[in-house]
Amino acid sequence: MLRIRPSSITRRLIIASLTLMPILLGVTGVAIDRAHTNSLMSAEQEQLRLQFFGLLGALEWQDDEFEMGDRLKEPRFWQFRSGLYAEIRRRDNSIVWRSVSSDTLNLPAPQNMPRSGQELFGEAKINQESYFTFHYHAIWETDNENEVPLLFSLYSQQSTLLNELNNFRSQISLWLGLVLIISSVVSAVILYWGLRPLRQLAKDLLRLEQGDTVQLSDNYPRELQGITHNLNQLLNKEKKQRERYRNTLADLAHSLKTPLAVLKSGSSDNNAVNEQITRMDNIINYQLKRAVSSGKQKLSSKTRIQALINRLNQSLEKVYRDKSLQFQNLLKLDLTLAIDEQDAMELFGNLLDNACKACQHKIVISAAETPLLCHIYIDDDGLGMSELQRETLIQRGLRGDQYGQGHGLGLAIVRDIIDSYEGELSFEQSTLGGLQTKITLAKS
Repeated sequence: MLRIRPSSITRRLIIASLTLMPILLGVTGVAIDRAHTNSLMSAEQEQLRLQFFGLLGALEWQDDEFEMGDRLKEPRFWQFRSGLYAEIRRRDNSIVWRSVSSDTLNLPAPQNMPRSGQELFGEAKINQESYFTFHYHAIWETDNENEVPLLFSLYSQQSTLLNELNNFRSQISLWLGLVLIISSVVSAVILYWGLRPLRQLAKDLLRLEQGDTVQLSDNYPRELQGITHNLNQLLNKEKKQRERYRNTLADLAHSLKTPLAVLKSGSSDNNAVNEQITRMDNIINYQLKRAVSSGKQKLSSKTRIQALINRLNQSLEKVYRDKSLQFQNLLKLDLTLAIDEQDAMELFGNLLDNACKACQHKIVISAAETPLLCHIYIDDDGLGMSELQRETLIQRGLRGDQYGQGHGLGLAIVRDIIDSYEGELSFEQSTLGGLQTKITLAKS
């Protein structure tokens, strides 16, 4: 199957610019040429109008005839074939006066006779050459108060204007060509500079893929920050998910430690063995569910805490039977919390296990309730801890106990569970002399 090579954004923009720019410059050139041509035509018309006023001012009525006096100063009227010609006709087409420059030329009369006081500007052919024409129909009042209609006609050769127009077009074409070349180079530089963040993003993604970096930087233009922010969020989520899997495996091993200790104690109580085996199976299923869990879930049932604590105490008494533990469970029989039973087993199992390691003999579990919250306290009669030591207890992998060969994961598991239920965990000095653990959870 033929694979189509993906197109480059830079190539697309350069091709679009090189295609569009000549069109825009071409349209601009045409517009400038039209404007310049119209300007030259208007200037030519105005020039012929001025020549007409010069003829009108030089014309005299003497002895019942029209004569052109010496006041006509335009030298081209007196030069043979100068390119500027003029004649004056009556209404019957009889010629009153002709310029010396028009001798031997047959100047065409206007096809449409302008009305009195009206001027007419146009073009005509004389001996296969193009001329601009100006006609004006004037009414001359003689000395005896007679009105004589006269048609003034002027002809100006177009070659001068066309030469100027051609020179202008050559100049404008040259300059627009230079503008096209310069703008193309500048556009290419601007595109290269403007797309530099995209190339940098591609390089950073390659470095990310090769493992040289862990996330994208924030030094991107505002238009790309949304993409890079979302990519970083995705990378962080994926990283946390991988850490969650690793932590879950460590948590699983830690959670199975207590049931295994019961089994290793060599108890002959088959019911206790079966109970611990069942608990190990539940722990495995629970931790696997935690590995793929996406956050807190709503609970439709509640867990009775007093009975759960009693079961944990019975198991821990077997694990730490050398200590002759004394558990005092002061919780109400009907005390319930909005927490999954297996989560509660993990939560209180780890906290009671730590209390068993820290205490001398006695552990007290009590509670204080409000309409919405429940505060559960676990007190031991151990040596206690300093404030600095208590601050390190909730960090994963940092051990707060010195009582056995633990992995430092128990309180981290507790923190994860409490955070998932939006609860609180704190440590204070106990009235028994050891450590007091306070757990705050919602009742519903």
